[in-house]
Amino acid sequence: MSVRSSVEESRERLVALTLLLQSASRERPLSQETIVTELLIDEYPQRGRSPRKVRAYEGSPVAVRQKFERDKVRIRELGWQIETIALPEGGVGYWIDADSVMAPVLHWDEEERRVIQLALRLYGFGASGAFSLFNEGPGADSGLEDTTYLTPILRAVRLRRVVSFDYHSSANRTRVVEPLVIGLFHGAVYVVARVHGSSEVKGYRLTRMTSMPHVSDETFEVDEDLAAAARAWRPEFGATPSPVRAQFTTSENYARLIARQFDGAHLHARPTGEVDVALTFESLRAALRFALRAGDRVRVRAPKVLRRTLRDWLERVNAGPVPEVGEIVFEAPTSDSTLGQALRLLHMVHHAPEGVRLSSLAQRSGMAPEVVRHIMDRLVTFEPLHGDYGFPAHVIKECDDWEHEDTEDALYLPEEVVTGTPPLPALTWRDLFEINIALREALAIHDDPAVRAVIDKIEGLAQHWVQMEEIVADEVEVQVQEATQRHQRLKIRYVSGTTGETTDRTIEPREVRFLNGHAYTRAYCLTSVAWRTFRIDRIVAVLASSTADEVRPPDSVSNWLTQVGDVGEDVVVLVQASSRWLFEALPRVQWRALGDGRHLVRLRVANESFLDQLMVEAGAGAVVVTPRFRQAGHAVAARMLAAL
Repeated sequence: MSVRSSVEESRERLVALTLLLQSASRERPLSQETIVTELLIDEYPQRGRSPRKVRAYEGSPVAVRQKFERDKVRIRELGWQIETIALPEGGVGYWIDADSVMAPVLHWDEEERRVIQLALRLYGFGASGAFSLFNEGPGADSGLEDTTYLTPILRAVRLRRVVSFDYHSSANRTRVVEPLVIGLFHGAVYVVARVHGSSEVKGYRLTRMTSMPHVSDETFEVDEDLAAAARAWRPEFGATPSPVRAQFTTSENYARLIARQFDGAHLHARPTGEVDVALTFESLRAALRFALRAGDRVRVRAPKVLRRTLRDWLERVNAGPVPEVGEIVFEAPTSDSTLGQALRLLHMVHHAPEGVRLSSLAQRSGMAPEVVRHIMDRLVTFEPLHGDYGFPAHVIKECDDWEHEDTEDALYLPEEVVTGTPPLPALTWRDLFEINIALREALAIHDDPAVRAVIDKIEGLAQHWVQMEEIVADEVEVQVQEATQRHQRLKIRYVSGTTGETTDRTIEPREVRFLNGHAYTRAYCLTSVAWRTFRIDRIVAVLASSTADEVRPPDSVSNWLTQVGDVGEDVVVLVQASSRWLFEALPRVQWRALGDGRHLVRLRVANESFLDQLMVEAGAGAVVVTPRFRQAGHAVAARMLAAL
């Protein structure tokens, strides 16, 4: 059998098994013997228009058992939990609780679909998420971190079930927790949970999980005190922070930027043209984080404890022994599984009762048309298992010219049920989570009744499972959004994130996207006469606006939001667990755990100033391994120390 035939056979067998187990139930589970004996797939290599059906599991009893066990593992790796039930006659049966993955059907009117489309373009997971169900075009850069671990975590939160998973913080070990809420902080997803058997509430970042979470049958109760503790949890800060009143001196433009971003900031102009800024932080750590992010754009004046803490931090920037570069090996990034591909395509078809073309499926999924054709043609020929069990999803293929179906842009439709009406499309709980997050973020920009209506529908089902930082509407962000929609030109005052230089620029914003908690706009910059990316929270002010009616050259960069991950030089950094969170937010990073609480991270750096700032914020928690960048951050730290 060819490699291609083997992949196609494996894909069809996995999809068939997944759909079949959803047709079973706790009262009517399927035994391995029933599945192995009666589950059919197409013969490979395929011969003729109607391929002969063969058993999905063939071979010796040992080989069949091994293949069946591997298939169960691959299904569970997508977050689908296969339940095991003891049978009265002995042995065990299997089933998948479809309700643990698929949410009840929700109906959207035209206006609600419109706001969902818009929100997913700005804040969604991109091509891998719900974007493809509501938007015709291809998914772009992700605004939220994508992980298959979200599916079982959502189930555990909804059902109040104890969950266990392997987790890498200072060390990789198994955690057993009672999940209370899903939190979104700085663009990263956390599960906020009580440690099982204790009263401690902690947050676990989903991208640090190293095994698929297992949802147990054990339940737990939540009282108001516990719920309040979960709502109050935040990353980076201690549970009982002490407020700190800090004073800084900076330029007039940067002071205005600070005042726009921090409510309650107090500004006092000096005769020299500089400005004193007073801010209240919830803890010393929060004040330190602000000073480090501001870099040498501010001078810390008070309190003394902050100055001492900052001096100690800066003296240890990018310092310490490092391993030999030649000893470092990183695992290749994982790709989408064949099972995941097929299920995503099937999901798209069932969200299009009027049918969806092959070309559209390929565009939405980011897959090659020939791959989509192979997968969809296999889904079309699926047949129910003999007896009372059947697949919960069928697909019909329509062609205008069946003689050339191998090249035609075929139309795929969900098969009608017995009543003669198309099956109603259901979203997964993961889809609803993503849509809910995107809409909540959108409220900060546009308080639309349709947005609130969709949120109410989702949270009516999900029982308010999301915990987010308070989102405050930003006037400049709203102005940029409106300029994008109205095709306007803006004159802005902008503070560079690398040099700290303030310049006046004229831009024509074309798109706004969000990544790791920050808003960015892609715009044609008339000042530099080129396409540029601007972080909106670095725009001090919009000085003027006018209509933009000139034709600009096309933008040669498609995924502009994560371009930093595609261009530049590879840099390897040794990271302590305490500072890993700084690097996790960067696009396309690769990790390797050393087993002693330290990690190696490889990233691409297009601008050395960016790496300088990153190392200053990491402090003693990170050391650059790559020889060419061993001095990264030293010059910035020295300037900040001199200002103290």
